[in-house]
Amino acid sequence: MSADAGRMPTVRRRRSVVLAALILLAGCVGTVLLFHGLQAAERGAVERHVHGLASFIEADLVGDLQEQVNAQRRMAMRLALGGIDQGELWQINAELFLRHYPFYRRLAVLAPDLTVRAVRSGTSPDIVAGDSYPIDADYLQRLDRAVENGQFVVTRPEYLSDGTPGITFITPIGQGEAHAGFLAAVMLIPDSIEAMLSALFRDEFRLRAVHRGRDVYPYPAMEEVESQRWDAEFTLDPDGDDEGMTFMLALTEESRAQITTILPTVVLISGILLSGLFAMVAWLGVNAVGQARVLAESNRRLESEVHEREQAEETLAFLATHDSLTGLPNRTGSTEVIEQLIGRHGNDDRQMALMFLDLDQFKDINDSLGHQLGDRLLCEVPRRLSGVLRDQDLVGRHGGDEFLIAVVRDSRDQVEQLAGNILRTLDGGFAIDDHRLFVSASIGIAYYPDSGRSVAELIQNADTALFKAKHAGRNQFAVFTREMFAQAQHRLNLSRDIRHALEDGDFRVVYQPIVDVDSLELVGLETLLRWQHEKGYMVPPQEFIRVAEETGVIGRLGQFALDQALSDLARWQKLVDAPPWIAVNVSGAQAHEAGFAEQISVMLHQYRIDPELLHLEITEEVLIENLLRNRRMLQKLDEIGMRIVVDDFGVGYSSLAYLKNFPISVVKIDRSFVRDLSTDPEDQAITRTICGLAQELGMRTVAEGVEHVEQLELLRSYRCSHAQGFLFSRPVERAEAEAMIRGECGWLDLCPAAGGEAVSRNR
Repeated sequence: MSADAGRMPTVRRRRSVVLAALILLAGCVGTVLLFHGLQAAERGAVERHVHGLASFIEADLVGDLQEQVNAQRRMAMRLALGGIDQGELWQINAELFLRHYPFYRRLAVLAPDLTVRAVRSGTSPDIVAGDSYPIDADYLQRLDRAVENGQFVVTRPEYLSDGTPGITFITPIGQGEAHAGFLAAVMLIPDSIEAMLSALFRDEFRLRAVHRGRDVYPYPAMEEVESQRWDAEFTLDPDGDDEGMTFMLALTEESRAQITTILPTVVLISGILLSGLFAMVAWLGVNAVGQARVLAESNRRLESEVHEREQAEETLAFLATHDSLTGLPNRTGSTEVIEQLIGRHGNDDRQMALMFLDLDQFKDINDSLGHQLGDRLLCEVPRRLSGVLRDQDLVGRHGGDEFLIAVVRDSRDQVEQLAGNILRTLDGGFAIDDHRLFVSASIGIAYYPDSGRSVAELIQNADTALFKAKHAGRNQFAVFTREMFAQAQHRLNLSRDIRHALEDGDFRVVYQPIVDVDSLELVGLETLLRWQHEKGYMVPPQEFIRVAEETGVIGRLGQFALDQALSDLARWQKLVDAPPWIAVNVSGAQAHEAGFAEQISVMLHQYRIDPELLHLEITEEVLIENLLRNRRMLQKLDEIGMRIVVDDFGVGYSSLAYLKNFPISVVKIDRSFVRDLSTDPEDQAITRTICGLAQELGMRTVAEGVEHVEQLELLRSYRCSHAQGFLFSRPVERAEAEAMIRGECGWLDLCPAAGGEAVSRNR
């Protein structure tokens, strides 16, 4: 018995050791497998990030190359229209092109036999006019086809005289029987890639480009190229010879460190420790029942860790569905709550509505007082809304200064009354620190199910109604209707058609004469845009200009009108000694562009136009958007010598302050005051006052919309400077405007309304 009793502890110890070893082995194996799984997941994340980055860079390079091709095609088109024989104009255009795209080595105009007719180099020239342009014989057949189809030809990368790799774009000037030569542009590969790479991701990666085994970017080649580990690559083949440039991408160590974590290592260490802990607990449990208290304590610690993990998971789940700044449901959380409301109330007789609320002046507060104060204002908005909403109503933050409000009421009148209460409660002002902030809001309302059966449809249609409310003047609400949907679709389609029309050259410029009220002589021409849609109908200017302003295309339209007007004025300067001035409307988007004044100065120099011949018409609304910035911009324009015209004076935010403080030369009296001038005493008083005020301030006046001789006589008696309208001429094409400039003006013999005497030309 004593021998058996002595063997039992030994057996238990052996069993405990074996059990502990098995537990430790299983735990370690599982931990290692999990460790490798987490590492594989992180490698996959890195690979996806790198391939996404490579796709972005590839698309960016392709898009920029297409931009270069389009720019060269436009230059070739201008050369085809007569620019080849205008050497000085070609040199100016080439200089502007090389200044705008500094990564080009040279531009050359070639004769059909590839003889150099004109060349402009970014550095010292290596070819001159009269040379035979060096073209590889492999591309001669492509050039012959390009003459017929008008397509450009691009060469494979070649090494220039200084060893720098470059490619050449050759664009035909005219095609078929109209072929007049080629435009050759040599682009430096390293410089162009450097300019095209987005600065947003430049610090995240290293890039190498190779063609036929030789490095073309960076140039000279980077050190330790062969030891570099490349994560992704793609190929661009501009000339289509199946031997394109291979771009290799490698994440920097800093970028890689931001994607990867120490989680696999933590899991490995923790897993091994836990495996050892369980093995130890098993060993202790088998060896001694007295160690139960230790095991129980270990179990309590484990339970505590599990509880902490559950709390952490609950916190993560909350953050996934709630906004971290305001604590409100975010887009995901709001969508879930709205879906629950639809499920509970979608089939009853009560009205369920989704409100899309946007703060009107929030951007101004952020720009002027800082984002920290703006964030505190965003936190105050839900507190203010709680005073007019019920506990069961949803308030969520959609993003930025946009909020979603979902309510259920007995009738639509109650919903719309609530919207009015929300606007009034927000209009009361917010006291934050030492600031008293005032901000209004606009609300779009969409009802379920009339305005949509899904959450996405309700949000989209409420946003459409919000756009309607903002367009109507802000600080109000609008209810979504099917007409709004049709209008939104129309705006979307029209915006797309405007872009296509700009690319296809469907817009054209017309001119309306501006005459001296006393002598009836032509003194100026206002530039107006006209657009005949590809389907054949004329699109009203007020329609496409409004959509262009809303969608951000107005800047391109304004640039087109300005360029065309200056081009025509340069032509008219050669016809007469004293051409009329040109008035061009300037949009808010153009006026707020950085370097706007400098850009116009360059264009005036390019066309050799006296700045006094250019009048820039700016509305009152644009002037007051940012008084300080606009004042600096107008002062620059005034220093250059251009005339500033206030358009539609009297119908906006008319203020004598900006007439005094801004360098304004001309005030245009809006047509709404001129229309009933012959019969309305109030219009007469307003027009007379504007004319007198402008005269006292040393400004000229232009009356718009003059259609009757009686209006002209009254304007003459008010000492108005100039007039324009159908009485003199409708807007005309360039050829008719040119005839007017030569003196063919049909209005010079206008008669007064009462008498029969003609208005004297020298009056």
